Amino acid sequence: MPWRKLRDGAARARLLFVVCLLLICGTTAFIGIVPTWVFGHDNFFLLGNGWRIYSGQRPHLDFYSPWGPLTYLIVGLGFVLSNASPNALGYGSAIFGLLVGLWAYRLGRSRLEAALRILIGLYLALLVTAPYALGTWPTWSTHAMVYNRYGYALVGLVVLECLQRSEGTEENAGERRGGISTGVAMALALFLKASYFSVCVLIVGASLVFRGLNRKRLGGLAAGFGVVALVLLAYLSFDVLSIWQDLRMAAVARSKSLSRLKLIVVLSSEVPALGVVIALSLYGKAAIKQAGRWWETQQLIIWGLLVFIADAALVYSNTQVRGMPLLGVFGIVAASWIIAERRRAGGAESGPEKGRRIFVLLLCGLLSLPQLCSDVVGLGYGAFEKAHPSAEMSRVRFSIPRLRSMILYDGPSGEHSNWGVYTARINEGIALLKRYCGPGDRVLNMDMVNPFPYALGWKPPRGGMAATNYNFIFTDELRPSDEAYFGDTTVVMVPKQPALEPRYADGYYRIYLPPMLERYRLAAESESWRLYKLK
Repeated sequence: MPWRKLRDGAARARLLFVVCLLLICGTTAFIGIVPTWVFGHDNFFLLGNGWRIYSGQRPHLDFYSPWGPLTYLIVGLGFVLSNASPNALGYGSAIFGLLVGLWAYRLGRSRLEAALRILIGLYLALLVTAPYALGTWPTWSTHAMVYNRYGYALVGLVVLECLQRSEGTEENAGERRGGISTGVAMALALFLKASYFSVCVLIVGASLVFRGLNRKRLGGLAAGFGVVALVLLAYLSFDVLSIWQDLRMAAVARSKSLSRLKLIVVLSSEVPALGVVIALSLYGKAAIKQAGRWWETQQLIIWGLLVFIADAALVYSNTQVRGMPLLGVFGIVAASWIIAERRRAGGAESGPEKGRRIFVLLLCGLLSLPQLCSDVVGLGYGAFEKAHPSAEMSRVRFSIPRLRSMILYDGPSGEHSNWGVYTARINEGIALLKRYCGPGDRVLNMDMVNPFPYALGWKPPRGGMAATNYNFIFTDELRPSDEAYFGDTTVVMVPKQPALEPRYADGYYRIYLPPMLERYRLAAESESWRLYKLK
């Protein structure tokens, strides 16, 4: 019977989605910590701050952080699953990717056509899990800036719910559940990185103009946001003042690293994407043709431009060259509009109309498929490198057992390469600490990141920063005090050749090196390090 065939088809579609999602997340877990081609020091940013969380510390309260606790909590969950191995980075992403994929698929029910519901779930799961930095080549494997992937995925869920109502037999069907979904995603984005929350506010505000102030949706949004925000605020002891100070400090510092030149570079690099959005709005209008106010009849172009602006704003504020992941979500939703239009029309379709529909679907594919294919390649390449690591490109390996699963290659891109010399310096620093210090010491590293407490399994110091980029994370005027920065540190490691670029390092050392020399004495020295102990 027809209904039975329909039900069987839906069951097969669900099975296909689950199998593909498990394959993506299983591959991510298999990779664990990917053999890293670029930004290898960022591995220690994640591992070091995740180790703080695992050891009972909290961002904003125990150390300064422009990022909220969500990324560190995901790494901490990975530590629980991996017995605190570096593979925690892959395990955490696998769990988060699984949740986001299921979330997107469930949200797409009664909102998207069946095939596109599967596509949106896999698209966002891959966006979370692919082990390379957004805006770079998918073969430049790294976990660097993974928080940007998490943030885009959360905003993608908000875009999906805001662009497309839930369709049902009842009036306002799914509005409360949709509101809860968006509220939860917004709260998680706020406690991940504030810029993603700001974009969510823009998208949700636009949806209220188009869809009106639906009470069920607003109630769900307030409930979802409130519950998650209260849980995370409770975790942070409701210290709103410390959270605000950290976010304000980060916003002021980040503004110093932005320039008109970067804005021009970002916008010019995304001109093709803007062209596709404009073409889609011109040829796809019939998909959402309806009577009403002007802005209601021009939804396609308005939403396309808004999502483009949101993507461009995030690229501009991130350490990211290019990439428009949110336009991929917009393309999938727009494709669903086109397919639904054809289904509602029924009957025979004229040649010009069929041609228009196919052309518009191709435009939707141009928005979505490049990011999707890039992430598939990135995940597959990461798995290949994990199964067949290159001995030639990683002649120097970490000596301490905890780090032996981590491989930093001599990378392909000059200043961003990992260098075997960086691995050798970390090995040298660990040997120096093991010789002159013990597990009771709390070690701070005066460089971009602090690899030593995690690598040695020692208790991290209270105080310090999640990362130390001058005029990017802190400024002369807004920064942790000397007392807050050094906290209860007993040992300070000072590299003779820091990994920080000079534009970030010079101001940092000018501010914090003099008070360090007042508090600590030189106790040991090696070719690459000076070790200072508390006076």
